[in-house]
Amino acid sequence: MIKNILFSTLLMVMLMATQSFAQGYKIKVKMSQLKNQELILGHHFATMLIPDDTLVLNSKGEGFFKGKDNLKEGMYFIFLPTKKTFDIIVGNDQEFTVTNDTVNLRKYLKVDGDIENTIFVDYQYFLDKQRKDAQKLSEERKTAKGDAKNAIVKKLSQINVDVKKEANLIIDANPDFFFSKFIKATLEIDIPATVQGQEGRYYYYRGQYFQYFDFKDARLLRSPIYESKLDYYLDKIIPKDPDSVIVQVDMLIEGSRHDKELFRYMLVHLFSKYGKGEIMGYENVYVHIADKYYIPDAEWSDREYIEELKGKVERKKSALIGNIAPEIKMNLLPHDLADVEALRDQLDDLNTKGNTYLENERLIDQQTKEFKLNYPNYSDSAAREQVKINNLATIVDEEFLTGFEGFSSLHQINTKYTIMWFWEPDCSHCKTMTPKLLKAYNEKNLRDKGVTVFSVYLNRNINEWDRYTNHIKKWFDFVIEHEMTPFINVWEPFGYTRFRDKYDISSSPVLYLLDENKKIIAKRISPEQAISIIEEIEKSKKK
Repeated sequence: MIKNILFSTLLMVMLMATQSFAQGYKIKVKMSQLKNQELILGHHFATMLIPDDTLVLNSKGEGFFKGKDNLKEGMYFIFLPTKKTFDIIVGNDQEFTVTNDTVNLRKYLKVDGDIENTIFVDYQYFLDKQRKDAQKLSEERKTAKGDAKNAIVKKLSQINVDVKKEANLIIDANPDFFFSKFIKATLEIDIPATVQGQEGRYYYYRGQYFQYFDFKDARLLRSPIYESKLDYYLDKIIPKDPDSVIVQVDMLIEGSRHDKELFRYMLVHLFSKYGKGEIMGYENVYVHIADKYYIPDAEWSDREYIEELKGKVERKKSALIGNIAPEIKMNLLPHDLADVEALRDQLDDLNTKGNTYLENERLIDQQTKEFKLNYPNYSDSAAREQVKINNLATIVDEEFLTGFEGFSSLHQINTKYTIMWFWEPDCSHCKTMTPKLLKAYNEKNLRDKGVTVFSVYLNRNINEWDRYTNHIKKWFDFVIEHEMTPFINVWEPFGYTRFRDKYDISSSPVLYLLDENKKIIAKRISPEQAISIIEEIEKSKKK
């Protein structure tokens, strides 16, 4: 008998514990002016409003939001048919009653049965009163003078003191409440008078930032302030050089791993933020996030997208700011314009020789058969295309490139600065910017200042033979017309160097600025910006 009683008691305790753990939520709403109307319960999430539940009020204007599972803690809103909203707190206790009307949603809000919401509502009332007092004093200050004005300033200062005092009372009395964390995140950081100097004050503020804003608390993600606080830190407090940003990114992402929702938000937000490329050097941050976190850890992302991202990251890695520019060796156009004109005159003959070959179907068939014997994995069509490309390349090499001045190696250019200019003659932006770069180069005597322009011509595909030769002609015409001989004009006609991949070239024009060791100083900037950077570096050396 005693054993049965003990077993029954134990079973009841277990059931009660289970019910307590998964008690769900039950939020009663009373709004007598909205009889038979639908309301929506939702939560703040970064900058978004996310719906969670709906109810239809009865003829008395009463109804329940309820569910079997607990809601995640945070700041929630109730959306009315009038398209207005008011906020409530969903904390540990998720069974309470909300009363309001439609006249003044803040003034008449009342919550029974939950101490955290009671504190939240009372604090809003307090802030409203302080705000009204501050507005009144601010108006009076406009016309006040002398001692009267000084007295008003003191009263305004005291309001700020009172607000912070009230906030700290709530925080100290209820340290585990979501609302306490929320209030603390909104407070201004007071820098002690003992902290001297601009640098000292900066580092104190920076060091205290996450003491006030607990970015690791996933509950704050369900509030309207999380994203703005995070971005303010990254955009306004941390230096904008990529190395400094990467240290902070690592701290933020690793600090969010304990919560799946927070980790996903943090990773996606930072990946997107630094993927925009709005500030030079942030590409380094984007590649770091993608390589270290997104590719291995973004389980929610489509596998096909991840594979594409891998390729994109690999393409960007070699030419990031701070890296040594990848070596490329290219065919060098003659410096004498007469020699360039002579080469241009050979293009019609080159085009004819290529087309004569392309019309010889029997020869191409035979070459394709021989090619397939050595490369059986090629399909018939792919093998035939490759054979044509190989033979056209031979024609270009033997019949045309002999008129060039050999090769130019990027890393063998002995100069203080190198401007790499990737361009093509029928790109509208290139047509405008290339002459401007040349003019500035000449007028500012950049050659005498140790600056070399390595001008890379972006040619068309050799398998489009007529377009290919016609495009080369446009290049020659542009070089001759604008007298571009002060530049090192180079061309890689067959794609063997894979320079497009090495320098992530998918559009034109693109500019890279290198120092004397061929380290990338800047990239994807205008010629004016590149020259300005050079001048600033030289100016700083003289100080």
